[in-house]
Amino acid sequence: MNVFEGCVPVRLEDVLAEREARASSQQRLLNTYTCTLVCLTLNIAGEYKAFPLARRCFQEGIRAMKRALDAEGLMIVHQESTLRTAGYAAYFSVAACPENIKTLACDIEAAHPLGRLFDFDVLRPDGRKLSRRDAGGTPRRCFVCGGDAFVCARSSAHEAAQVSGAMIAIMNTWLRETLSAKITQAAVKALMAEVATTPKPGLVDRANNGSHADMDFFSFIDSAAALLPYFQDCALRGFEHDSDAISLFYSLRPGGRRADIDMRSATGGVNVHKGIIFSAGLISAAYGHLYRGHADPSPAEIAAFCKEMTSRLMEDFSGLTAENAKTPGEQLYARYGITGIRGEAASGFAHVCAHSLPMLCRMLKAGHSMNDAGVAALLSLLAVTDDTTIIHRSDIATLRRIQKQTADFLSSDPSMETIIHMAQETDASFIEKNISAGGCADLLAITWFFYYLNQRHPVNDPVFHRRLRS
Repeated sequence: MNVFEGCVPVRLEDVLAEREARASSQQRLLNTYTCTLVCLTLNIAGEYKAFPLARRCFQEGIRAMKRALDAEGLMIVHQESTLRTAGYAAYFSVAACPENIKTLACDIEAAHPLGRLFDFDVLRPDGRKLSRRDAGGTPRRCFVCGGDAFVCARSSAHEAAQVSGAMIAIMNTWLRETLSAKITQAAVKALMAEVATTPKPGLVDRANNGSHADMDFFSFIDSAAALLPYFQDCALRGFEHDSDAISLFYSLRPGGRRADIDMRSATGGVNVHKGIIFSAGLISAAYGHLYRGHADPSPAEIAAFCKEMTSRLMEDFSGLTAENAKTPGEQLYARYGITGIRGEAASGFAHVCAHSLPMLCRMLKAGHSMNDAGVAALLSLLAVTDDTTIIHRSDIATLRRIQKQTADFLSSDPSMETIIHMAQETDASFIEKNISAGGCADLLAITWFFYYLNQRHPVNDPVFHRRLRS
Protein backbone atom coordinates (compact mmCIF):
# COMPACT_ATOMS: atom_id res chain seq x y z
CA MET A 1 0.00 0.00 0.00
CA ASN A 2 1.38 3.41 -1.03
CA VAL A 3 0.96 5.62 2.03
CA PHE A 4 1.58 8.74 -0.06
CA GLU A 5 -1.07 7.99 -2.68
CA GLY A 6 -3.02 11.13 -3.58
CA CYS A 7 -0.82 13.35 -1.41
CA VAL A 8 0.90 16.57 -2.47
CA PRO A 9 4.73 16.85 -2.33
CA VAL A 10 6.11 20.01 -0.75
CA ARG A 11 8.85 22.34 -1.94
CA LEU A 12 11.60 23.91 0.12
CA GLU A 13 9.81 27.25 0.05
CA ASP A 14 6.67 25.55 1.46
CA VAL A 15 8.68 24.15 4.36
CA LEU A 16 10.25 27.53 5.09
CA ALA A 17 6.86 29.25 4.95
CA GLU A 18 5.47 26.68 7.39
CA ARG A 19 8.31 27.40 9.81
CA GLU A 20 7.52 31.10 9.67
CA ALA A 21 3.84 30.40 10.26
CA ARG A 22 4.68 28.28 13.32
CA ALA A 23 6.93 30.98 14.73
CA SER A 24 4.13 33.52 14.28
CA SER A 25 1.62 31.21 16.02
CA GLN A 26 4.04 30.62 18.87
CA GLN A 27 4.54 34.32 19.43
CA ARG A 28 0.80 34.96 19.32
CA LEU A 29 0.09 32.28 21.91
CA LEU A 30 2.93 33.41 24.18
CA ASN A 31 1.59 36.96 24.09
CA THR A 32 -1.97 35.82 24.72
CA TYR A 33 -1.52 33.29 27.51
CA THR A 34 1.88 34.23 29.04
CA CYS A 35 2.69 30.69 30.16
CA THR A 36 4.72 27.69 29.00
CA LEU A 37 4.07 26.80 25.38
CA VAL A 38 4.50 23.31 23.88
CA CYS A 39 4.63 22.91 20.10
CA LEU A 40 4.32 19.42 18.60
CA THR A 41 5.47 18.66 15.06
CA LEU A 42 6.51 15.42 13.33
CA ASN A 43 9.97 14.52 12.11
CA ILE A 44 8.94 13.55 8.59
CA ALA A 45 11.74 12.95 6.11
CA GLY A 46 11.19 13.39 2.38
CA GLU A 47 8.96 15.46 0.15
CA TYR A 48 5.64 14.36 1.68
CA LYS A 49 4.81 15.94 5.03
CA ALA A 50 1.05 15.41 5.18
CA PHE A 51 -0.53 12.01 4.55
CA PRO A 52 -3.18 9.92 6.36
CA LEU A 53 -0.77 7.70 8.30
CA ALA A 54 1.26 10.72 9.45
CA ARG A 55 -1.93 12.43 10.59
CA ARG A 56 -2.87 9.45 12.76
CA CYS A 57 0.59 9.54 14.31
CA PHE A 58 0.22 13.28 14.89
CA GLN A 59 -3.09 12.73 16.67
CA GLU A 60 -1.37 10.10 18.83
CA GLY A 61 1.29 12.66 19.72
CA ILE A 62 -1.43 15.02 20.90
CA ARG A 63 -3.00 12.24 22.99
CA ALA A 64 0.38 11.31 24.46
CA MET A 65 1.08 14.87 25.60
CA LYS A 66 -2.42 15.33 27.02
CA ARG A 67 -2.13 12.05 28.96
CA ALA A 68 1.27 13.05 30.32
CA LEU A 69 0.02 16.44 31.46
CA ASP A 70 -3.14 14.96 32.95
CA ALA A 71 -1.13 12.34 34.85
CA GLU A 72 0.83 15.16 36.49
CA GLY A 73 -2.27 17.20 37.21
CA LEU A 74 -1.10 20.01 34.92
CA MET A 75 -3.70 22.26 33.33
CA ILE A 76 -3.87 23.01 29.60
CA VAL A 77 -4.96 26.63 29.36
CA HIS A 78 -5.36 26.53 25.59
CA GLN A 79 -4.88 24.02 22.77
CA GLU A 80 -5.03 24.35 18.99
CA SER A 81 -3.73 22.61 15.87
CA THR A 82 -2.96 23.34 12.24
CA LEU A 83 -3.05 20.74 9.47
CA ARG A 84 -1.32 21.96 6.35
CA THR A 85 0.33 20.30 3.38
CA ALA A 86 3.75 21.39 4.60
CA GLY A 87 3.22 19.81 8.01
CA TYR A 88 1.11 19.46 11.12
CA ALA A 89 1.50 21.46 14.32
CA ALA A 90 -0.21 21.34 17.71
CA TYR A 91 0.12 23.96 20.44
CA PHE A 92 -0.47 23.58 24.17
CA SER A 93 -0.40 26.57 26.51
CA VAL A 94 0.29 25.04 29.93
CA ALA A 95 0.29 26.61 33.37
CA ALA A 96 3.40 24.81 34.63
CA CYS A 97 7.16 25.05 35.02
CA PRO A 98 8.77 24.85 31.54
CA GLU A 99 11.61 22.61 32.76
CA ASN A 100 9.09 20.09 34.08
CA ILE A 101 7.19 20.15 30.79
CA LYS A 102 10.40 19.63 28.82
CA THR A 103 11.20 16.60 30.97
CA LEU A 104 7.76 15.15 30.18
CA ALA A 105 8.29 15.81 26.48
CA CYS A 106 11.69 14.11 26.50
CA ASP A 107 10.17 11.12 28.30
CA ILE A 108 7.51 10.77 25.59
CA GLU A 109 10.09 11.06 22.83
CA ALA A 110 12.21 8.38 24.51
CA ALA A 111 9.54 5.90 25.57
CA HIS A 112 6.63 6.11 23.11
CA PRO A 113 6.72 3.73 20.10
CA LEU A 114 6.37 6.82 17.89
CA GLY A 115 8.70 8.94 20.02
CA ARG A 116 11.35 9.24 17.31
CA LEU A 117 8.74 10.92 15.12
CA PHE A 118 7.55 13.40 17.75
CA ASP A 119 9.29 16.76 18.10
CA PHE A 120 8.10 18.68 21.16
CA ASP A 121 9.45 22.21 21.41
CA VAL A 122 8.96 23.77 24.85
CA LEU A 123 9.13 27.56 25.13
CA ARG A 124 9.36 29.66 28.26
CA PRO A 125 6.86 32.52 28.66
CA ASP A 126 9.62 34.86 27.44
CA GLY A 127 9.93 32.87 24.22
CA ARG A 128 13.23 31.10 24.90
CA LYS A 129 13.19 27.49 23.73
CA LEU A 130 14.49 24.84 26.10
CA SER A 131 16.95 22.30 24.77
CA ARG A 132 16.99 18.58 25.50
CA ARG A 133 20.11 19.22 27.53
CA ASP A 134 18.12 21.56 29.80
CA ALA A 135 15.96 18.59 30.78
CA GLY A 136 18.79 16.06 30.91
CA GLY A 137 17.63 14.44 27.67
CA THR A 138 19.85 12.37 25.39
CA PRO A 139 20.41 13.17 21.68
CA ARG A 140 17.69 12.10 19.26
CA ARG A 141 18.24 8.73 17.60
CA CYS A 142 18.58 8.22 13.84
CA PHE A 143 15.66 6.42 12.15
CA VAL A 144 18.00 4.10 10.24
CA CYS A 145 21.01 3.25 12.39
CA GLY A 146 19.98 4.39 15.86
CA GLY A 147 22.98 6.69 16.16
CA ASP A 148 22.99 10.44 16.81
CA ALA A 149 20.35 11.83 14.44
CA PHE A 150 22.09 15.22 14.20
CA VAL A 151 25.39 13.64 13.16
CA CYS A 152 23.73 11.38 10.58
CA ALA A 153 21.72 14.27 9.10
CA ARG A 154 24.73 16.59 8.93
CA SER A 155 26.86 13.98 7.16
CA SER A 156 24.02 12.68 4.92
CA ALA A 157 24.88 9.22 6.17
CA HIS A 158 21.75 7.61 4.74
CA GLU A 159 19.82 7.81 1.48
CA ALA A 160 16.48 9.62 1.64
CA ALA A 161 14.66 6.39 0.69
CA GLN A 162 16.29 4.60 3.63
CA VAL A 163 15.19 7.26 6.07
CA SER A 164 11.67 7.40 4.66
CA GLY A 165 11.34 3.62 4.71
CA ALA A 166 12.49 3.41 8.32
CA MET A 167 10.05 6.18 9.27
CA ILE A 168 7.09 4.39 7.63
CA ALA A 169 8.12 1.12 9.30
CA ILE A 170 7.94 2.80 12.71
CA MET A 171 4.46 4.11 11.90
CA ASN A 172 3.19 0.74 10.65
CA THR A 173 4.61 -1.11 13.65
CA TRP A 174 2.81 1.27 15.98
CA LEU A 175 -0.41 0.91 13.98
CA ARG A 176 -0.26 -2.89 14.19
CA GLU A 177 0.39 -2.78 17.93
CA THR A 178 -2.47 -0.33 18.46
CA LEU A 179 -4.81 -2.52 16.41
CA SER A 180 -3.81 -5.63 18.37
CA ALA A 181 -4.46 -3.89 21.67
CA LYS A 182 -7.83 -2.52 20.57
CA ILE A 183 -9.10 -5.86 19.24
CA THR A 184 -7.92 -7.74 22.31
CA GLN A 185 -9.50 -5.28 24.73
CA ALA A 186 -12.80 -5.13 22.84
CA ALA A 187 -12.98 -8.93 22.50
CA VAL A 188 -12.34 -9.72 26.15
CA LYS A 189 -14.83 -7.07 27.26
CA ALA A 190 -17.44 -8.37 24.80
CA LEU A 191 -17.11 -12.01 25.85
CA MET A 192 -17.17 -11.12 29.53
CA ALA A 193 -20.11 -8.73 29.05
CA GLU A 194 -22.10 -11.47 27.32
CA VAL A 195 -21.67 -14.07 30.06
CA ALA A 196 -22.10 -11.44 32.79
CA THR A 197 -25.42 -10.16 31.39
CA THR A 198 -28.08 -11.54 33.76
CA PRO A 199 -30.68 -13.01 33.47
CA LYS A 200 -30.39 -14.79 30.11
CA PRO A 201 -32.92 -17.48 29.09
CA GLY A 202 -31.35 -20.92 29.46
CA LEU A 203 -27.83 -19.51 29.32
CA VAL A 204 -24.86 -19.32 31.66
CA ASP A 205 -24.86 -16.03 33.55
CA ARG A 206 -24.05 -14.69 37.00
CA ALA A 207 -27.17 -16.27 38.51
CA ASN A 208 -26.97 -19.85 37.23
CA ASN A 209 -25.69 -22.19 34.51
CA GLY A 210 -28.98 -22.12 32.62
CA SER A 211 -29.65 -25.35 30.71
CA HIS A 212 -25.94 -26.21 30.53
CA ALA A 213 -24.67 -28.88 32.90
CA ASP A 214 -21.25 -28.99 31.26
CA MET A 215 -20.17 -25.35 31.69
CA ASP A 216 -20.28 -22.43 34.11
CA PHE A 217 -19.18 -18.79 34.36
CA PHE A 218 -15.55 -19.82 34.78
CA SER A 219 -15.67 -21.92 31.60
CA PHE A 220 -16.32 -18.68 29.74
CA ILE A 221 -13.32 -17.02 31.36
CA ASP A 222 -11.09 -19.96 30.36
CA SER A 223 -12.41 -19.96 26.81
CA ALA A 224 -12.11 -16.19 26.37
CA ALA A 225 -8.50 -16.20 27.54
CA ALA A 226 -7.65 -18.99 25.11
CA LEU A 227 -9.27 -17.20 22.14
CA LEU A 228 -7.77 -13.73 22.51
CA PRO A 229 -4.61 -14.53 20.48
CA TYR A 230 -6.86 -15.85 17.69
CA PHE A 231 -8.86 -12.61 17.46
CA GLN A 232 -5.62 -10.66 17.41
CA ASP A 233 -4.28 -12.85 14.60
CA CYS A 234 -7.48 -12.36 12.58
CA ALA A 235 -7.20 -8.59 12.95
CA LEU A 236 -3.58 -8.59 11.81
CA ARG A 237 -4.44 -10.84 8.87
CA GLY A 238 -7.03 -8.30 7.81
CA PHE A 239 -4.55 -5.47 8.30
CA GLU A 240 -1.94 -7.13 6.07
CA HIS A 241 -4.32 -8.46 3.41
CA ASP A 242 -4.01 -6.77 0.04
CA SER A 243 -6.20 -9.07 -2.05
CA ASP A 244 -9.98 -9.38 -2.31
CA ALA A 245 -12.33 -9.74 0.65
CA ILE A 246 -13.37 -13.29 -0.20
CA SER A 247 -9.80 -14.60 -0.14
CA LEU A 248 -9.31 -12.93 3.24
CA PHE A 249 -12.29 -14.85 4.58
CA TYR A 250 -11.01 -18.21 3.39
CA SER A 251 -7.56 -17.47 4.82
CA LEU A 252 -9.15 -17.37 8.29
CA ARG A 253 -10.45 -20.93 8.25
CA PRO A 254 -7.25 -22.78 9.30
CA GLY A 255 -6.81 -20.40 12.24
CA GLY A 256 -10.43 -20.93 13.21
CA ARG A 257 -9.92 -24.69 13.37
CA ARG A 258 -6.86 -24.22 15.58
CA ALA A 259 -8.81 -21.80 17.81
CA ASP A 260 -11.50 -24.45 18.28
CA ILE A 261 -8.83 -26.85 19.54
CA ASP A 262 -7.44 -24.18 21.87
CA MET A 263 -10.92 -23.44 23.23
CA ARG A 264 -11.68 -27.10 23.95
CA SER A 265 -8.27 -27.63 25.50
CA ALA A 266 -8.91 -24.72 27.88
CA THR A 267 -12.44 -25.86 28.80
CA GLY A 268 -11.96 -29.60 29.13
CA GLY A 269 -13.51 -30.31 25.76
CA VAL A 270 -16.60 -28.11 26.18
CA ASN A 271 -17.88 -26.03 23.25
CA VAL A 272 -18.24 -22.62 24.89
CA HIS A 273 -17.59 -20.20 22.03
CA LYS A 274 -17.62 -22.13 18.74
CA GLY A 275 -20.01 -19.66 17.10
CA ILE A 276 -17.94 -16.75 18.39
CA ILE A 277 -14.78 -18.21 16.86
CA PHE A 278 -16.43 -17.86 13.48
CA SER A 279 -18.28 -14.58 13.84
CA ALA A 280 -15.88 -12.58 16.04
CA GLY A 281 -12.93 -13.83 14.00
CA LEU A 282 -14.67 -12.53 10.88
CA ILE A 283 -15.36 -9.15 12.50
CA SER A 284 -11.79 -8.92 13.80
CA ALA A 285 -10.41 -9.44 10.30
CA ALA A 286 -12.83 -6.92 8.80
CA TYR A 287 -11.96 -4.36 11.45
CA GLY A 288 -8.23 -4.91 10.91
CA HIS A 289 -8.57 -4.42 7.17
CA LEU A 290 -10.59 -1.23 7.55
CA TYR A 291 -8.38 0.06 10.37
CA ARG A 292 -5.45 0.26 8.00
CA GLY A 293 -7.28 3.00 6.12
CA HIS A 294 -8.82 4.93 9.01
CA ALA A 295 -8.77 4.74 12.78
CA ASP A 296 -12.46 4.28 13.60
CA PRO A 297 -14.45 2.07 11.22
CA SER A 298 -18.11 2.11 12.22
CA PRO A 299 -20.32 -0.95 12.82
CA ALA A 300 -22.05 -0.28 9.50
CA GLU A 301 -18.70 -0.30 7.66
CA ILE A 302 -17.48 -3.42 9.48
CA ALA A 303 -20.76 -5.24 8.80
CA ALA A 304 -20.66 -4.30 5.11
CA PHE A 305 -17.14 -5.66 4.75
CA CYS A 306 -18.14 -8.87 6.57
CA LYS A 307 -20.96 -9.22 4.05
CA GLU A 308 -18.45 -8.77 1.23
CA MET A 309 -16.09 -11.31 2.76
CA THR A 310 -18.84 -13.94 3.05
CA SER A 311 -20.56 -13.28 -0.27
CA ARG A 312 -19.90 -16.89 -1.36
CA LEU A 313 -20.52 -18.49 2.02
CA MET A 314 -24.04 -19.64 1.22
CA GLU A 315 -22.57 -21.87 -1.49
CA ASP A 316 -21.94 -24.27 1.41
CA PHE A 317 -25.66 -25.09 1.20
CA SER A 318 -25.73 -25.54 -2.57
CA GLY A 319 -27.44 -28.78 -3.61
CA LEU A 320 -28.42 -29.80 -0.09
CA THR A 321 -31.47 -32.00 0.31
CA ALA A 322 -33.02 -33.80 3.27
CA GLU A 323 -31.35 -36.98 2.00
CA ASN A 324 -27.75 -35.73 1.65
CA ALA A 325 -27.62 -33.21 4.53
CA LYS A 326 -25.17 -34.46 7.17
CA THR A 327 -24.54 -31.84 9.85
CA PRO A 328 -27.32 -30.45 12.06
CA GLY A 329 -26.90 -27.07 10.34
CA GLU A 330 -27.26 -28.62 6.89
CA GLN A 331 -30.35 -30.56 7.99
CA LEU A 332 -32.02 -27.40 9.30
CA TYR A 333 -31.35 -25.65 6.01
CA ALA A 334 -32.65 -28.59 3.98
CA ARG A 335 -35.85 -28.83 6.05
CA TYR A 336 -36.62 -25.18 6.87
CA GLY A 337 -34.26 -22.97 4.90
CA ILE A 338 -32.66 -21.79 8.17
CA THR A 339 -29.12 -20.60 7.52
CA GLY A 340 -27.87 -20.13 11.09
CA ILE A 341 -24.70 -18.19 11.76
CA ARG A 342 -23.67 -18.52 8.10
CA GLY A 343 -26.71 -16.56 7.06
CA GLU A 344 -26.21 -13.99 9.79
CA ALA A 345 -22.64 -13.35 8.66
CA ALA A 346 -23.60 -13.32 4.96
CA SER A 347 -26.26 -10.70 5.76
CA GLY A 348 -23.64 -8.47 7.39
CA PHE A 349 -24.97 -9.36 10.86
CA ALA A 350 -28.33 -7.86 9.96
CA HIS A 351 -30.09 -8.80 13.21
CA VAL A 352 -27.33 -7.26 15.29
CA CYS A 353 -27.23 -4.03 13.29
CA ALA A 354 -31.00 -3.68 12.98
CA HIS A 355 -32.11 -4.88 16.41
CA SER A 356 -29.73 -5.66 19.26
CA LEU A 357 -27.09 -2.95 18.80
CA PRO A 358 -29.66 -0.14 18.44
CA MET A 359 -31.54 -1.58 21.43
CA LEU A 360 -28.35 -1.70 23.52
CA CYS A 361 -27.45 1.87 22.67
CA ARG A 362 -30.99 3.13 23.18
CA MET A 363 -31.19 1.59 26.64
CA LEU A 364 -27.80 2.94 27.63
CA LYS A 365 -28.80 6.38 26.38
CA ALA A 366 -31.93 6.15 28.54
CA GLY A 367 -29.70 5.68 31.58
CA HIS A 368 -30.07 1.94 32.17
CA SER A 369 -27.17 -0.14 33.42
CA MET A 370 -24.88 -2.09 31.12
CA ASN A 371 -26.38 -5.32 32.44
CA ASP A 372 -30.01 -4.32 31.91
CA ALA A 373 -29.30 -2.88 28.47
CA GLY A 374 -27.70 -6.23 27.60
CA VAL A 375 -30.79 -8.12 28.74
CA ALA A 376 -33.00 -5.93 26.53
CA ALA A 377 -30.63 -6.45 23.59
CA LEU A 378 -30.81 -10.23 24.08
CA LEU A 379 -34.61 -10.21 24.08
CA SER A 380 -34.59 -8.16 20.87
CA LEU A 381 -32.55 -10.97 19.31
CA LEU A 382 -34.78 -13.69 20.73
CA ALA A 383 -37.74 -12.07 18.96
CA VAL A 384 -36.22 -12.25 15.46
CA THR A 385 -33.40 -14.81 15.34
CA ASP A 386 -33.85 -18.34 14.01
CA ASP A 387 -31.83 -19.71 16.91
CA THR A 388 -30.64 -23.16 15.89
CA THR A 389 -29.79 -24.11 19.48
CA ILE A 390 -33.42 -23.64 20.47
CA ILE A 391 -34.52 -25.86 17.57
CA HIS A 392 -31.98 -28.56 18.43
CA ARG A 393 -33.21 -28.66 22.03
CA SER A 394 -36.92 -28.47 21.13
CA ASP A 395 -38.44 -27.99 17.67
CA ILE A 396 -39.28 -25.37 15.05
CA ALA A 397 -42.78 -24.82 16.49
CA THR A 398 -41.29 -23.96 19.88
CA LEU A 399 -38.90 -21.49 18.27
CA ARG A 400 -41.74 -19.74 16.43
CA ARG A 401 -43.83 -19.53 19.60
CA ILE A 402 -40.91 -18.03 21.56
CA GLN A 403 -40.23 -15.52 18.79
CA LYS A 404 -43.84 -14.38 18.65
CA GLN A 405 -44.23 -14.12 22.43
CA THR A 406 -41.04 -12.09 22.74
CA ALA A 407 -41.87 -9.84 19.79
CA ASP A 408 -45.36 -9.18 21.14
CA PHE A 409 -43.90 -8.39 24.56
CA LEU A 410 -41.35 -5.91 23.19
CA SER A 411 -43.95 -4.24 20.97
CA SER A 412 -45.79 -3.10 24.13
CA ASP A 413 -42.85 -0.81 25.03
CA PRO A 414 -42.27 -2.46 28.42
CA SER A 415 -40.44 -0.84 31.30
CA MET A 416 -36.99 -2.10 32.20
CA GLU A 417 -38.38 -3.67 35.36
CA THR A 418 -40.83 -5.64 33.22
CA ILE A 419 -38.08 -6.63 30.77
CA ILE A 420 -35.96 -8.08 33.58
CA HIS A 421 -39.00 -9.91 34.99
CA MET A 422 -39.79 -11.34 31.54
CA ALA A 423 -36.19 -12.52 31.14
CA GLN A 424 -36.29 -14.21 34.57
CA GLU A 425 -39.52 -16.02 33.76
CA THR A 426 -38.22 -17.13 30.37
CA ASP A 427 -34.98 -18.32 31.98
CA ALA A 428 -36.90 -20.49 34.46
CA SER A 429 -39.07 -21.90 31.65
CA PHE A 430 -36.07 -22.67 29.45
CA ILE A 431 -34.21 -24.41 32.28
CA GLU A 432 -37.26 -26.55 33.06
CA LYS A 433 -37.54 -27.59 29.39
CA ASN A 434 -33.75 -27.82 28.81
CA ILE A 435 -33.86 -25.07 26.14
CA SER A 436 -30.97 -22.71 25.49
CA ALA A 437 -30.83 -19.60 23.30
CA GLY A 438 -27.20 -20.27 22.35
CA GLY A 439 -27.42 -18.60 18.95
CA CYS A 440 -28.80 -15.43 20.49
CA ALA A 441 -26.03 -15.52 23.10
CA ASP A 442 -23.41 -15.54 20.33
CA LEU A 443 -25.10 -12.58 18.67
CA LEU A 444 -25.26 -10.76 22.00
CA ALA A 445 -21.49 -11.17 22.28
CA ILE A 446 -21.17 -9.77 18.76
CA THR A 447 -23.41 -6.87 19.79
CA TRP A 448 -21.06 -6.08 22.66
CA PHE A 449 -18.07 -6.50 20.34
CA PHE A 450 -19.43 -3.92 17.91
CA TYR A 451 -20.21 -1.62 20.83
CA TYR A 452 -16.74 -1.78 22.34
CA LEU A 453 -15.02 -1.42 18.97
CA ASN A 454 -17.11 1.67 18.36
CA GLN A 455 -16.92 3.46 21.68
CA ARG A 456 -15.63 6.64 20.01
CA HIS A 457 -19.32 7.22 19.19
CA PRO A 458 -21.23 8.28 22.34
CA VAL A 459 -24.49 6.41 22.78
CA ASN A 460 -26.36 9.71 22.56
CA ASP A 461 -24.75 10.69 19.26
CA PRO A 462 -27.46 10.77 16.56
CA VAL A 463 -24.84 10.30 13.84
CA PHE A 464 -23.97 6.94 15.37
CA HIS A 465 -27.55 5.73 15.19
CA ARG A 466 -28.04 7.02 11.63
CA ARG A 467 -24.98 5.03 10.53
CA LEU A 468 -26.39 1.90 12.19
CA ARG A 469 -29.64 2.21 10.28
CA SER A 470 -27.96 2.88 6.93
